Amino acid sequence: MIEHSLIFFVSLGIYHGINPGMGWLFSVSIAMQKESTQKIFTSQIPIAIGHLLSLIVTLILFEALKNIVPLHYTKVFFASILILFGAYKLFDRAHMKWVKMNVGNLDLLIWSFLMASSHGAGLMLIPGFSTHTNHHTALHIFKSGILPLAAHMVGMIIISTTIAFFVYKVIGLKILRTAWVNFDYLWSYALIIGGLFILFA
Repeated sequence: MIEHSLIFFVSLGIYHGINPGMGWLFSVSIAMQKESTQKIFTSQIPIAIGHLLSLIVTLILFEALKNIVPLHYTKVFFASILILFGAYKLFDRAHMKWVKMNVGNLDLLIWSFLMASSHGAGLMLIPGFSTHTNHHTALHIFKSGILPLAAHMVGMIIISTTIAFFVYKVIGLKILRTAWVNFDYLWSYALIIGGLFILFA
């Protein structure tokens, strides 16, 4: 039963790692901005922390919020934040002339938290916890969730890093070598695309 449960969590980790809205899109963007392959790997740390925090918060609050805030409204709320912020950066040309959109680890952590929360990433894990406990209280789920969460995060990080590295090496560097890239626009589009993935994925 435990083995089957871990397969479930790793599989969801792989699924989340494939989803560009969960992190690899931002890893590629920051690697292109800094022109550094190393950023592919270092950016995964705040992205993973943000994702994990979202899972933990969801599991702790699941019982209290599941009948109060429908997932649909949560998705729309977070998607709107990302799309509106991206659109603001895209169309606020006066701002772009003076301020570069420097993205740091805290930004990546927050965006990862928002993306995972809005996708209902933590809610997807609830069925897996039910395979080894009949009590769905937040405390029970949290105590029994260390190994499953670790398995989930390993699956996600490996896939997300692999995809980001491949996309950056095959596509990103070609763009850098052949054209000038406005990184403010790049991040704006990344935010908007991430928000759209929330709504339609």
